[in-house]
Amino acid sequence: MPVRMAVVAALLILTEVPWLAHGDSDNHLHGIAFISVTTDDIESSLKFYAELLGGMHAQEMSHRFHGDEHYQLFFFKELQEARERGAEPVGVPNIGYDGTYEVRVEFVVFDNGLVQLMQFTKREGTGQGSAFSVVEPYTSPAYIAAPHLCFWVQDDVDFNHYIAQVEARAVELNLTQVKFNRPVEVHSEAERRAVPEERLGITFLQGDFSGLSFAYFKGPNGEQLELYRITQLFRNNVGRHYCRRRAVATAFMSGRVDNEYKRAAGVPGKLYGLFQFGTRTDDLWRSVDFYTTVLGAEDLRQPLQGVNIHGDNVEFMLFQKELLDADAWQVAPREVGVANISDSGNMRLDLRFSLFDNYVVETLLYTDGQRLGDPVFSPRHNHSSAAYPHDMFVAFHLRSDVDLAAYVDKIERVAEDNGFSELKASRTTQQKNHFTFTSGPLAGFSYSMFNGPAGEHVAVVQFNGQAGEKLKRALIQYGAVSTAFPETNPWTTGAMDDFCRQYESAPVGR
Repeated sequence: MPVRMAVVAALLILTEVPWLAHGDSDNHLHGIAFISVTTDDIESSLKFYAELLGGMHAQEMSHRFHGDEHYQLFFFKELQEARERGAEPVGVPNIGYDGTYEVRVEFVVFDNGLVQLMQFTKREGTGQGSAFSVVEPYTSPAYIAAPHLCFWVQDDVDFNHYIAQVEARAVELNLTQVKFNRPVEVHSEAERRAVPEERLGITFLQGDFSGLSFAYFKGPNGEQLELYRITQLFRNNVGRHYCRRRAVATAFMSGRVDNEYKRAAGVPGKLYGLFQFGTRTDDLWRSVDFYTTVLGAEDLRQPLQGVNIHGDNVEFMLFQKELLDADAWQVAPREVGVANISDSGNMRLDLRFSLFDNYVVETLLYTDGQRLGDPVFSPRHNHSSAAYPHDMFVAFHLRSDVDLAAYVDKIERVAEDNGFSELKASRTTQQKNHFTFTSGPLAGFSYSMFNGPAGEHVAVVQFNGQAGEKLKRALIQYGAVSTAFPETNPWTTGAMDDFCRQYESAPVGR
């Protein structure tokens, strides 16, 4: 059955916050620094993101850490809830000084951003190599705050063939959890594998999203991933917003050629990097308001709004793995978080995009009815720990000349002024709202953690000193783009000019 989607304008009044205004020098963020993916097998994850997808493992940025301040900042909410219950925290490895775990971090560079791979593992002398691995059995992307990461496939690539090549390469590398959903009904793994290549993805052929192809799949640790290929009308509409904001993307730059890392990966390496970090919300307008009014993104309005998305093929594409789980466990699909957005179903999916300097945050709302005013479909996990394998968080890149502690304090005040009084940054027992590494491989790297409006994990990070130099070297080595450095910003070299001249209102040149 065809995808059915209406794309309409929404009435959303956003307050402009001068010190966070987008598209000019008052923007305090360089967009999204990285998406962090928690894994219990970091070597397999590196194999997937670097070797298979053609990213670059930035080895000089690899580091390990533990300590009381990290323990408190990473798990502030879980530790606070445990104290209130008088119980042990759920899903929390003790990375404090008196604990046995540490955090291992590896970075993989793509065209317009990084993926951070994070593993909680035993420290030396306490069972080194044993990863913290408390697995959440329910993997539905419809769970509240469920995150996903979307890669941007090059527009001259056959989308269905790309999917087939990623799966084939994953089999060669023994990455057994890497599996794409199919947009058709199947009742077994054998039937899923038997779907012909020409039916692997979904492509919009008409309407405002014409030219968009997408596919849902699980990554090497079960994390939720997605592919976008954008052409025709959808590409034109997305490009207009990139040009107006002075955002950066190799998809819109002239004279780009694949680097050695992409060429080594073959077809799966044909990416423009990242298109979005997606998060599931129970209040669409509130989440959009947070990312735009509080953090300074640009709301991509009509025609780039997904309204009342449904259809048999969409439901199969989004939830096929969970539908098979429900059948195997002999439970109703709803019990494992499947939203009935089929042609005969009674639910709907709505989504919005919020553009930062390099890619977007997508917020998705599932409604338990055909009208937006109907009750929200809101299954929730019983945990919120970032230590669970396949969890993710989005980290925003703060300018190096801005004081991080003051910025976080101001974020909290702006959030409260705009109705987000519950938004508070994690704090240590000394009431510090951030941590700065003063030694080690990432000396000069700082981070602050908090939860977004739907409970999603969010960070603000800063790369100064040695960490900043290593980041710049890694970006330059890969040929990545970022507004963080003049050497990586295509707006300083005119590389975005040819594309952006087609939009009369687009700013071209400095």
